[in-house]
Amino acid sequence: MKNAYKTKTDNKIAATAEVKPAARPEVSFIMVSKGVLGFRESAHLVKIAEDTDCAISIASGKKYGSTESILSLVNLGINKGKSLVLNIKGERNEEAFREISKIIGGETDGNS
Repeated sequence: MKNAYKTKTDNKIAATAEVKPAARPEVSFIMVSKGVLGFRESAHLVKIAEDTDCAISIASGKKYGSTESILSLVNLGINKGKSLVLNIKGERNEEAFREISKIIGGETDGNS
């Protein structure tokens, strides 16, 4: 009788085990800015993050900014020739990188 009770308890514990969701893919790049990252460009980065459902962050020197706060991106003070680390986390990170590299590469002003 004790073995039957123990088996039921073990099955109950196994049935209530939590399943952890898979981690989102994450990529990082080191880039040199060929343009200025101002308010307009930062707003475009936030839009890219929303459209691709990616979390985007940029580090420049000791400063850090993410698409969760547009002001954190503007306050990075990224000018032409400044190096930065770009981190993109999400399923559509390649698409996000292509769009972001256009802005940081100075190919677009963020209006498109």
